[in-house]
Amino acid sequence: MAKITNTLVVEGISLPEPSEMTQSDYDITDSERNAKGIMVVQTIREDVHKVECKWKLLRPDEYAIIRNAIRKKFGLSVSYYVADTGSRGTLTMYAGDRKTPIYTYENGTPVYKDFSLSFIEM
Repeated sequence: MAKITNTLVVEGISLPEPSEMTQSDYDITDSERNAKGIMVVQTIREDVHKVECKWKLLRPDEYAIIRNAIRKKFGLSVSYYVADTGSRGTLTMYAGDRKTPIYTYENGTPVYKDFSLSFIEM
């Protein structure tokens, strides 16, 4: 089996290899219970993709690559190996919340630990 290179490409920029990458999908529904207590569900959209990424350790130059790639936050072109299709694909996504804990400083420059970022399909 061929090795996957450029695991995560955002806006044409190859991101540093994530330490962890979890793919999930979910359905968007509108649901409520009627007067008899029976659940009534309307499916609005199925199989919305989400990619949760975590980098255990990032140097400032690696962190800058990620931040520059997600600068516009919405309408990002995100290319990765899509598990449910079994092939590489490109989806239009937005950048979810970002957490940027500082682990230490080296010569006055921060080193980041456990930076996390999710990409959610639009």
